Amino acid sequence: MPGNTTFFIKAADKKITWGDIFSTVFKSHSKEDLARLFMAGTALSTPHESRMLSEWQKPWVFSRVGFAALGFILIMYVLYLFGAGIYMFIPTVFVGATVIPLVVLILLWELNIPRNIPIYAVLGMFFIGGALSLIFTLIFDGFSNMEGAQWAAITEEPAKLLALSIFLYKAKYKYTLNGILIGGAIGCGFAAFETMGYFLNFWSFDILVLRGLLAPGGHVVWAALYGGALAMAKGSDNLKIKYFISPVFLFYFAVAVGLHYLWNLDFRIYSIPVIVDVKFLILITVAWFFLLRIIKQGVNDCVKIPQSEPQPDLHSPPVSADAASAPSQLTPQSMTLRGVAGIYSGTDFPALQGRLVIGRDAKQVNIVFPPDARGISSVHCEVRFENGIYALIDRNSSNGTFLADGTKLSPGQPYTITQKSRFYLAAKENMFEIV
Repeated sequence: MPGNTTFFIKAADKKITWGDIFSTVFKSHSKEDLARLFMAGTALSTPHESRMLSEWQKPWVFSRVGFAALGFILIMYVLYLFGAGIYMFIPTVFVGATVIPLVVLILLWELNIPRNIPIYAVLGMFFIGGALSLIFTLIFDGFSNMEGAQWAAITEEPAKLLALSIFLYKAKYKYTLNGILIGGAIGCGFAAFETMGYFLNFWSFDILVLRGLLAPGGHVVWAALYGGALAMAKGSDNLKIKYFISPVFLFYFAVAVGLHYLWNLDFRIYSIPVIVDVKFLILITVAWFFLLRIIKQGVNDCVKIPQSEPQPDLHSPPVSADAASAPSQLTPQSMTLRGVAGIYSGTDFPALQGRLVIGRDAKQVNIVFPPDARGISSVHCEVRFENGIYALIDRNSSNGTFLADGTKLSPGQPYTITQKSRFYLAAKENMFEIV
């Protein structure tokens, strides 16, 4: 999407940071954004790979799910303490074991730029893949004579890999980000079911809370690492034995096994009161360092795919203001602008000549705001559509023109956008979308 232009530029240069990924978490999002996100992935709604960049949203849903789930846990726990008994006890344990791994899984799902795996399929991988990986672990443990919790890495990671391979086998899962998501789903299911097993074995809420807090750096991330590496190795081919000995897979699988081994190894560095030992914080940081590394590669692979819809040129400078103000040599085409919020919410504005100007001066603009409209200049901004290219231009407004993600346009500089792009004038209550 156009608001992510800077993100994709950084992806092309492999300079993405976690700040870039999470930059829209605390910004408001519309119901349409949510619907578009959850509808993606089916046979009818998966975007063609030539449109994946224009239809992708930066992650934000995972944070809402996390806050809602934690609030739900708190309510259930309070009800349990006040005598709700077993009716609150069971859901509290289930949600407590699953919520934080699921939040991480939803983040990985939102990071899947191809949008080719629907949420219901992800949940299926979570339940089925988690159960299969536990079954395979029990089988492998039956052949193992190693003692010590640290050696669980030798059986549990191959077990998760085997479950992962069942889902990643198909050629259609050809993107690195697909493998990260599928691996994360398997690891998430394994982590949740294992936590519930530990709780039922020891009947300790301390174990439930501790494992929940540490979940973001454990099984979910470890399986995501080699899931992404395996998908990177196989590409658009079906999964074959030769890909399990590829250098990229062996590297990330070794990283996951090593992190798991150190995680379970009985040593401590420094225990922080009420939190955890520093060892776990270090291992979580290292795990996410490697996860960001493989995510960068996955995003960069998507950026390299030619896009058929108009996309900002990632390496060319923007069109100059002089060129924008000069008589156009391009062929204008019809377009439609729709109000998303404010006084024009739900109103369509067709433009047969491919140009719409927005502001308060009825003599100079096509979309007229009332004279007392706060923040709107006489001639605020304009949208052009010529030869298949949309351009948004701020006309030296007093309070600015912004993309949906909050990026402020430089006055007079045309900004290349695409269909479904959203922008607003001065405040988000004056939001429009190209339809």
